Amino acid sequence: MDQEFSEKDFFLKAFRGLTLTLALSGESDLNPVTLNALAGVVRDLLDHQVKVLILAQRVEPVREFLDALTRRLSGAGERLTLEPQETETIPPALWRRSAPLITLEIPEEPVAGYFERVARLGACLRLPRVLVIHRDGGEGWLDGQGERLSFVNPARLKRFFTEEPSPCGPPARVQLQRTILDLLSGGVGAVSLCRLLDLENELFSYEGQGVFFSRRHYCQVRPLNLDDYPQAAAVIRRGEQEGFLLPRGDADLTAILVQGYGAFISEQHLSGVCGLVTVPYRRVNAGEITALYALTRFQGEGVGGRLVARLIQEARRQRLATLFACVGDPRAVVFFQHHGFRRVAPEALPEEKWHGYDPARKARIICLSRSPGGFLNKGG
Repeated sequence: MDQEFSEKDFFLKAFRGLTLTLALSGESDLNPVTLNALAGVVRDLLDHQVKVLILAQRVEPVREFLDALTRRLSGAGERLTLEPQETETIPPALWRRSAPLITLEIPEEPVAGYFERVARLGACLRLPRVLVIHRDGGEGWLDGQGERLSFVNPARLKRFFTEEPSPCGPPARVQLQRTILDLLSGGVGAVSLCRLLDLENELFSYEGQGVFFSRRHYCQVRPLNLDDYPQAAAVIRRGEQEGFLLPRGDADLTAILVQGYGAFISEQHLSGVCGLVTVPYRRVNAGEITALYALTRFQGEGVGGRLVARLIQEARRQRLATLFACVGDPRAVVFFQHHGFRRVAPEALPEEKWHGYDPARKARIICLSRSPGGFLNKGG
C-alpha cells in the first residue's frame, strides 16, 4: 500500500459517520475542472458512509454548478432552501437526513450576508468541520516573517484583528476572516479554507493544501495506540522521504510504533510523532529518542518541543540514567541542543545501539545525549 493511499484511507475511515460541510459561494473556484474534483471527493465520502452537507449561496453561478454536480452524481442527494426568516432554526428535512448528501441553498447577496448566515448555521448546528471554499484558497495568510501559514489557532486568528496586519486585505476577505473566527467561536470543531481544486489534498493528506483552523489550539502528547499506528507510520515515512529521518526497515518501524508517542492537535489531528526506545538498553538503563518528526503544517506550534518535553518527563518517571538521540539532519542537532542535549562520540552511547548497525550509516549520523544526572536528580 503506497503512502498516498494510506493517508486517504485513514482519513476516510476517520470521517466515517460524521458530517463534512462545504461552503460554496460566488467567491468559490467553480469551473469544469473543479466540478470533476468535487464530484470525485463526494463519491469517495459517500462510499465510506461520510455525510456531506453543502451550504450554497443561492446565486446563478453556484446554482448552475450544483445542477451540473447533481447530474454528475446521477441525481444523488437532496436540495433544500433556507428561507430568509430561518435565522435560528433549520428545515426539519435537514436533521431527518433522508439522503447522505444534502445541499442547503442560502438566498443571500452580497456574499458578506451569505457568510454571516454560514457562521450562524455553523454555530447553531455545532458542525464538526466546515470547509470554506474560496478561489484564492490559502493565499494571503502569512506569518510575521511573510511565510505562508497552513495552520492557524484561535489565538493567532484573533491577533490578525489587532496586533497583526490583516492578511485578507479587501473587505470581502476580512469578512471571510471574521466568518472563520465566528465559526470556531460558535463551536465548530475545525475550519479549512481552500480551493475546490485542492479539496482532496486538504481532506485526505496529513499536510493538507489550504489553511487549517482549529478551535482548540492546544497540543496533546500521548502514547500511540494500535489505531494510531497506520497514520503514525505514514508520517514517519514522509519524514524519511523528506530526508529529515533516516530510513528504517519494517521491524524497526514497528518497534518505534509500539514505544511511540504522538502529538495531536484538537485531540484528533496527528501533528508529529517520535519513539522512546528502552527495551534494547535495559542493561544500562538508557532510552533513545527516535523518529522525531513534525508535519510541516504544524511546526510553528512547537510540536517537536512538546514531544521531547514529554519524553524527558517519561524518562524521569522511568528513572532512566541516559536519554540519547542519533540524527542525520543539522536542523535536528540544533533542536536537540536547544533542549539540553550535547554532542557525544558514538562510543559514548550504549554498545547495544551498534549491534548489526550499518557502518556507513553510523559514519553519517550525529549523536546527542542528556547528562546521566539529568533525570535521576529531578522529580519522581
